[in-house]
Amino acid sequence: MPDETFQFHSAIDALSITAYRWNCAKPRAIVVIAHGAAEHALRYERFARALNAAGIEAWAPDHRGHGASPGPDGLGDFGAGGWDALVADTHQLVAMAHKAHPGLPLALLGHSMGAAAAQQYAPTWSDEIDALVLSGSTAREVPAPGETPVRADPNAPFEPARTPYEWLSRDPDEVDKYIADPLCGFNIWAKRPSMGDPARLADPAVLSQIRSNLPVLFVAGDMDPINRKLEGLALLESRWRSAGVEQVEKLYYTGGRHEMLNETNRDEVTADIIGWLSKTLVAPA
Repeated sequence: MPDETFQFHSAIDALSITAYRWNCAKPRAIVVIAHGAAEHALRYERFARALNAAGIEAWAPDHRGHGASPGPDGLGDFGAGGWDALVADTHQLVAMAHKAHPGLPLALLGHSMGAAAAQQYAPTWSDEIDALVLSGSTAREVPAPGETPVRADPNAPFEPARTPYEWLSRDPDEVDKYIADPLCGFNIWAKRPSMGDPARLADPAVLSQIRSNLPVLFVAGDMDPINRKLEGLALLESRWRSAGVEQVEKLYYTGGRHEMLNETNRDEVTADIIGWLSKTLVAPA
């Protein structure tokens, strides 16, 4: 369990957001974790404790409409502030972490929906973070005028499948834990939350606002249907490099699916991410 559970009110619409903190006695850096859709921050306990072992303190919110931060209409409801407020809530927590540890370097790690939020976060607030990790991410295609995007079934590449969630991980125990969790697997689209404007995330003028020397790391499995066999990440890298982002590094894993922190090789992935964070954020002792 986390060392601290606390609430704060969104500066956008006053929705109560629950957040968690995994402490270090003498932290050398901070990571704020932005979780994915239809899950919650406590699923990152194992990763948070691995960060602690490396001298890195972890903070994470249950995003609005998720976990212990339900919207007015329950899970999946982003509340009056909607998607933009979710991104702003993340910035609010980053500011709280900075206030708790002035001067410590801080990275934002976003997974899936959290990575989409981090993509929107970066043009506005890249000066507030020292590194950015995008896990289970992709570049969103910009629909043609009048076109309605069709959401593909992410489990389709793995049919016939044991469960509807084989796309998450090759580890059946991790898939079963997700299915058994009452705070996971709800229909995120049922209450029609928008996850930002794809055109804005592809706009060179917007992306040029990301500071050029922001260290960025992509983490992905090459069998994650979200990134379309890494094509989506190749497009994302091209967009960001064209906009002036100079340092984009990649950790790609053969056979890996969507949740690399819950994959069969999760210990390797965790060590690789922490190794990158340590060299990027933490000066040698």
